[in-house]
Parts: sequence; structure tokens; C-alpha cells
Amino acid sequence: MKVFRVGKVNKLDYEILQRVKPMKKIIFWKKMYLPTVNYQPGCPAGRLLTVLTIFLLTLNSCKEEVVDYQANNCKRNPTFMQSFGYNPSFSYLTTSDEKIMGLMLKESTQAGNPNAPVAKQMQHPSWLTGGWLAPILIASNGDIFTSPAPFINILNNPINNNNTIYKIDSKTGIMEVFLKLPSADSINTDNPFGIIGMALLCETNTLYVSSLAGSKRHNENGHIYAIDVTSGKIIDQITNTDAMGMGISYITGKRKLYFGTGRSSDVFDITLDKTGKFMGDPLLAFTLQDLGIRGDDKVRKIRPDNKDNLIINAMEFNYNLIAPREKQESIYKFGYDEETKKWVLVK
Repeated sequence: MKVFRVGKVNKLDYEILQRVKPMKKIIFWKKMYLPTVNYQPGCPAGRLLTVLTIFLLTLNSCKEEVVDYQANNCKRNPTFMQSFGYNPSFSYLTTSDEKIMGLMLKESTQAGNPNAPVAKQMQHPSWLTGGWLAPILIASNGDIFTSPAPFINILNNPINNNNTIYKIDSKTGIMEVFLKLPSADSINTDNPFGIIGMALLCETNTLYVSSLAGSKRHNENGHIYAIDVTSGKIIDQITNTDAMGMGISYITGKRKLYFGTGRSSDVFDITLDKTGKFMGDPLLAFTLQDLGIRGDDKVRKIRPDNKDNLIINAMEFNYNLIAPREKQESIYKFGYDEETKKWVLVK
């Protein structure tokens, strides 16, 4: 990804643009970040002019594929939905049913509204093998990734299985173990949690997984793993970090992974390189401290919206399995100020 920060177009610059022969089309982007273009082997890289934020999308003799990595939204409905007799436009997957363990497929009576009455529901037998599950992440080919998460107690979620990633095959709907992350140095009943967050970088097909396994009250031993989905291998990791909710955004002009921590209300970011590996160390992006009714919320989920904001779902978290009588969750919206280069609370 290239970012160019330049001034306005003057008359001379405009004349130069008119004389550039290799270009068939020029797009002027209002934003300070650009999508990635994948050129075919042997094609010239194109000519970049630093007149405004200019990017060549079409060359005379080369076909190009432009992927909307800005939104980082590449998920696709799994094909097993239709095979099982479910309408993808009305159906959704959930692990939040408090009465039914595992993954569930439900068909709503209203398209796009999971809160509407359920017309029908089903559960493949393999979706029970992981016990209670929590995160759901759908990849570009429709495969689904999830992991165990203890609910109320660890009866159906033994601690030694809490660092396991499961994959539900897009075609067959069968759930199998995708990868067992390294076991924690010390397993303790004070912290029953393992994998707690997932995010996917569409550009590189890299899966990011946060785990609290091995952490104690006064020892932060968690990890963030970067996993190549194609090979199923760990390609990078951040240690001694109890990351929770995670999300990816290009809003600041760079591909970054944002994450909250179970130790504070702070939100950090770390830059990702073109292969999906981490660059440098995590930096403080902003904080939720003193916000909301509790003032010490921890991040549960992070996602960018279509207006260049980060939407933060936050909740109370204290490394225990105390179940609140009702879901206490707050939603915050942060926008990026180009002038101050800082994130500010919008709502």
C-alpha cells in the first residue's frame, strides 16, 4: 500500500497529466489511503505522479484486480447453508444461545434481522464437539473459524482445550480441529479463558487470534498469533499481551490491527506488513477509561464502519465466569482526526 500526501493540482500539473500516455484512467481519491492493486507478472508497475493522491487503476496492456481492502470485508456465505435447506439471505450462525451449546444455524423470518422470530434452526452433530463456543469468523471462501469459550463453568470446556481453533468446512459443514495453539506454560483455574478474539486480514488471508491462556492475576502471559490460513502455520506472534477484541482498519493510511486488553480500558494498534506480519511494537491508540456507565470497560469487539470510524463494543471483564443477569455492553464510536493524528470520541 502506498500513501501520497501532496498539495492541490495546478495548471502545469494538469497539463502533465494530460500527456501521460500509459494511463487510460486516473482516479483522484479524497482519502489519504488507497486500495491495493495486484498486477499480473510482467506488467509494468505504472507511473505514480505526486500531484494529488493519484493511483493508476488501468494500464494499456494489463488487466488488474482491484480489491476493496479498505473495508477488509471479504467474508462469503458458506455453501452448506443451501445444502442444508437454509436461505442465506435470512440465515445466520450463532454461538450465543444460552440454552444450546455449540454452533447453531438459524433462519430468521426477516432478512438481515437476527432479532426477528426464528423460522427454523439446526445443529450439525460436529458443532457440539468443541463444547461452548464464542468467536465466529467467516473467511473469503466461506469457511468458518471458531474456538471454545467457557460459559458459567468449565464442565464442557476443559482448560487444556481452550487454545484450539476449529474450522467448519464451507461445503460440508463439518467442524474439525484447524490448529492447536501452543499450550500455556502454566494452566490455572483462576483464569479459565484461552482464545477470546479473532480477526482476518483479507489482503493476505492471515488470521489473528488472541489468547489469554496462562495469564494470572498479576502476570500477563497472553499472546496474539498471526496464522497463515492457507498453510495453517503460525507466522508471527506478540507475547505477554492479554488482547481481547480485535479489528483491522486502513483508516490512518496503514494496515493496522487494533486490540483491547483485559488489563485496562486502553486500545492499542500495531502496523501489519504486506505479508501480514507485525511491524514494530503495539502503540496506544486511545482509551475507554472513564467512559460509559462503568468507566472501566474492556473491548469485546472492534470494527470499522463505512464512514471511517471505529466501532467499539465494550463490556465488564475481570477474568472470571460470573454471569451477569443481563448483557451489560456499551458501544463507542471513534473517528480519526487527520490534523491532530489522533482518535477522538465521536459518540
